[in-house]
Amino acid sequence: MSPFDVPESDKITLITADDPPQRYIVSRSRLTFLSGVFRDLLSTPTTTEDVQKQEIPLIEEAEELRGFLMVLQDEEEKLPTLEDEEDWFSFARMSDKFDCKAASKQVLSRAW
Repeated sequence: MSPFDVPESDKITLITADDPPQRYIVSRSRLTFLSGVFRDLLSTPTTTEDVQKQEIPLIEEAEELRGFLMVLQDEEEKLPTLEDEEDWFSFARMSDKFDCKAASKQVLSRAW
């Protein structure tokens, strides 16, 4: 799903810790469907200005988030191959950190 396919009312921006930060527009509904962490974060009433603006600053850099973002954007075919061990480790870590069962299944299915 490209950022252009996301209806304006469903867009949310994830902002990386890179310098300069990278911004990824993703579907709020897909993000909350796939990630228990984001589901909890976005369902909790908050006065946090960033969440109200539909922007979520992250402590991770873009490289760490690459595989996770591919799953969010429905681009699983672009996931790293098993030969890319560091990429898989990062992908598995982000899947676990963000409680993303769909991403975890990708790790398990490719590991076997």
